[in-house]
Amino acid sequence: MREVKAGFMFLELLLAAIVVMFLAFAVFKLYFKQPQINQETQKVVAEQGIDTTSYKSTVESVRSRVEDIQNKHFEELDKIE
Repeated sequence: MREVKAGFMFLELLLAAIVVMFLAFAVFKLYFKQPQINQETQKVVAEQGIDTTSYKSTVESVRSRVEDIQNKHFEELDKIE
């Protein structure tokens, strides 16, 4: 009789790596794709200077825009005091 070794076979490890790579591909594909927005929203977003080429750039643009608004607000508060 053959003795069964403990551990994973190469085929099992290869299959697990393929599954992980497929899931990573799906996540990155969703993360870097261009957001789907309608024309009216796109017009308003363009007026605000927000980049919509990918989700990542949209988040970074919105974050910087909010920081600008916040800094402007703080400057106005400093003028009042």
